[in-house]
Amino acid sequence: MVRTRLPLVVRRALAEPLLLAAAFGSILLATTAISALLLHAGSATQAGVRRALETAPLAATATVVTSSVAAGDFAGADRAVRAGIAHAHGEVPVRVTVRVESASYALKGQDRGDDQPVLTRFAAYEGLDGQADLVSGRWPAETKTAMVEVALSEPAARVMGVATGDEFTVVGRLDGKSARVRVTGVFRLRDPDDPRWKGEELLRYGTRTGDFTSRGPLVVPAGTFLDRFATGASARWLAEPDLRRLSPDRLRPFSASVAGASAAVRAGCPRCTVTETLSGTLLRLDRGALVARSTMLVPVLQLLVLSAYALALTARLLAEHRRMETALLRSRGGGSPRLAAMAAGEALLIALPCAPAAPFLAPVLLRLVSAFPWIEATGVEPPRSPDGSTFAVAAAVALACAAMLAAPPLLAARRTYVEEQAARGRADRPGLVQRAGADVALLVLAALAVWRLRGQDAPETTRLGGELGLDPLVGAGPALALLCGGMAALRLVPAVARAAERATRRRPGFGPAVAARQVSRRPARYSGPALLLTMAMAIGVLSLTTAATWRGAQEDRARHLAGAALRVPALPGDDARTFTTLPGVTAAVPAHRARVVADGADATLIAADAAHLGRALLLRPDLSELSPATLASRIAGSAGQPLPVVVTPGLADTVRITAGTAAIPIKVVGVVAAMPGTPEGTPALLADLSALRAAGAKGAEWPVTEWWLAAEGHDTTRAAAALATTGRGRGDVVDVAALTAGYRDDPTAAGMQGALLLGFAAALAFAVLGFLVNAAVSARERRGEFAVLGALGVSFRQTLGLLAVEQSFVIGLSLAGGVALAVAVSAAVVPPMVTAGHATGGGLPVLLHVPWPQVAVLAVAVLAVLLVIVAGLARSLHRREPAAVLRAGEAS
Repeated sequence: MVRTRLPLVVRRALAEPLLLAAAFGSILLATTAISALLLHAGSATQAGVRRALETAPLAATATVVTSSVAAGDFAGADRAVRAGIAHAHGEVPVRVTVRVESASYALKGQDRGDDQPVLTRFAAYEGLDGQADLVSGRWPAETKTAMVEVALSEPAARVMGVATGDEFTVVGRLDGKSARVRVTGVFRLRDPDDPRWKGEELLRYGTRTGDFTSRGPLVVPAGTFLDRFATGASARWLAEPDLRRLSPDRLRPFSASVAGASAAVRAGCPRCTVTETLSGTLLRLDRGALVARSTMLVPVLQLLVLSAYALALTARLLAEHRRMETALLRSRGGGSPRLAAMAAGEALLIALPCAPAAPFLAPVLLRLVSAFPWIEATGVEPPRSPDGSTFAVAAAVALACAAMLAAPPLLAARRTYVEEQAARGRADRPGLVQRAGADVALLVLAALAVWRLRGQDAPETTRLGGELGLDPLVGAGPALALLCGGMAALRLVPAVARAAERATRRRPGFGPAVAARQVSRRPARYSGPALLLTMAMAIGVLSLTTAATWRGAQEDRARHLAGAALRVPALPGDDARTFTTLPGVTAAVPAHRARVVADGADATLIAADAAHLGRALLLRPDLSELSPATLASRIAGSAGQPLPVVVTPGLADTVRITAGTAAIPIKVVGVVAAMPGTPEGTPALLADLSALRAAGAKGAEWPVTEWWLAAEGHDTTRAAAALATTGRGRGDVVDVAALTAGYRDDPTAAGMQGALLLGFAAALAFAVLGFLVNAAVSARERRGEFAVLGALGVSFRQTLGLLAVEQSFVIGLSLAGGVALAVAVSAAVVPPMVTAGHATGGGLPVLLHVPWPQVAVLAVAVLAVLLVIVAGLARSLHRREPAAVLRAGEAS
């Protein structure tokens, strides 16, 4: 009685629980997966930007202001600089410290008659006591007496031969005034390699050699400096912003604000020179965030296409199952508005509950994905609760699904009962999409999208006003390519079925002949599941390939930048035994790195010992036709000959380089696409260190600046740990394992892999669900057919064989076609997509990696699941009593 009082649309829906449950599952899966993918893209992008801002070097974020100052105008200049920097940084906290340095002073007795006096300088450093520890004594204090209290760094005290309590006199080189100083303390910098001390070689090392030798500095309080040593002084302000709370949507506006720092500072300090790199860094991060979001949208678009087709397939099955009912309703006076209202109401009844449910299920799904170790290691925290945009996305997807679910019944409502009866007796015809040639049009569109993707560095475009935005055509390229490939594969189903029918026509065997005849008569019944499985398999293989290619690119970038398993800066007294005694190190190659001028532009020169270089050089095989050992043998030169070098492509015609004031003739003996040990895209030359010393100008020194170490199996763990115990395991040491881990744990890279994992799992779920529903509906429609076969004595084994052969057309074509399609699409779109994701141009080429073992496991797993479904279907059909089914058919 309760059911009779329900609205007609509800009663009609309850009459088809299987199909409507499948439709509900498809819509819920689509809304949840797409909401989760978009949430994941946002959280991974934010984590990537946050990680980049937290780890950005000071040189990429700091603003440096320099100016000459005097005692009378320092206070005004200091206020102007601090106010200008604060105005440019707005709401972002910024710490400003200043260093002032005097003109040169000479030690008493060396101020006259000495062409090469040893000089020193007075200096005041704001906040130095927080960056250094006293070794002895105390920090100097301001005094009104003639004696000046100073502090010295430990290296300066050592080279000057003084200690705490010593006194000496210095004389100004400009004004000739003398000053008596007392050393009150000796300090040690906590981290001499801290980027804030860049350019402060005198403070770091205690000595500086140029036209003159300087030692010091003599550190005094700021008040003492301004009162007594401000003549000819220079000031340097360092602004360090705190970017930890800067959100990705503020990168571009904040970059524009910081770019105005120079004008803001110079408005109050015209003599000041401002150098800032933060605005460019922020723009690069903003572009990288845009590229990351766009690449993570690729699985979203693929899933959209797949979910749309899966839902369309379910809707078509529902419409076909109800077409006689719909035609009968129409013949009894049901007009199009009434039928449309029923179809729309039923679709909304199914889809609308998914809109509020999906946003709460999406974070749960993301937490499951984040449990994978390589994603968990990045620190990307999945959102705990949905936001407003998630509900909007879920609602939009649910409404789109409802429209797709209602479309086939509306189209089917145009037929009358007589036309429907006539249509049932005709064989399946090719679908409307194929008859109209839309698959060809989509193929052209997909080709255009792939061409656009391969022809640019990143999937972005410039909007009006100069703002960057996503290029939807480029982002949709992989999804369109998969859809077109799958639709092209549909044309194979009738042809393969006809060929199989001819092959089995005159052969004994019940199952193959009947199955081939069934598929040949009604190919459209199998084309839908075939396309769904093909696309799902292709998306799965494409996801595996993209993830493998991404990881391979990360490893290649780390190996290329390192150049060797370990690169260690050279210190006085180092030799080969210093490093070959480290655990796991098999070779140590001395090298000299320098900036040279080649063809009028800067380039990097690496001169290494050719005798052992082949054992340490990490050169990817595709970057050169020659092996590292062959390259090393070619650069070994002899005295009196041009220096043999291996160069990057832009330097292939170079005949001379200039290092300092020395002009060195060279001979190019090899070309590599990119030089190991240098950043991607850097012009570089590789030479033999001995040959360079022989070919260089007289008196030129080519000291060893770094050591390239080879490790057994490229395992640097033990060697890096041993270096750390000596105090050399940090700073400028380049470790290929640490670089690889840094790239692998990058949130953006893990975000892409997490998105691929989500899309991959959702694609397989759609495929299994679609195949299961199609098989169940097909079984229900063919109960009479199998009842007749059962009455004729067909056994379960024969029934299983019939269904297995029949479904092998779908399964076999789908698995083989999906793998082939994925490999073809991957070759076209994955390398440029990964290149765009790295946001680098002109760098290391990305190589395609197809993980065939994982692909095979995937194919076997999908095959096993589908065969279980087929076996269950055969068991269900065979267990039915033939007599009861046949009598039900007579009664109807």
